[in-house]
Amino acid sequence: MKIRDRKIKKTVDVSDKECPGRDCYWPRPDPGVFTPGVGYRERQHGKKPEWICGTREIRGCPDKYCHPVIVKEGEV
Repeated sequence: MKIRDRKIKKTVDVSDKECPGRDCYWPRPDPGVFTPGVGYRERQHGKKPEWICGTREIRGCPDKYCHPVIVKEGEV
């Protein structure tokens, strides 16, 4: 989901609306896709990079903030 960060005045892709108040929140411009031995490439060539939560992109959200998906019996 995307939220508007009031401090940096940018729209940031985050896990949920509570993220800006969490200690793991790290808004940063999306550096692109990393390939070992090559470096970073743009995700969308020619467009301005979007903002993302760097912690979520690099390591994923910490377990204490993860929201497990509940699958009902019989659903896939």
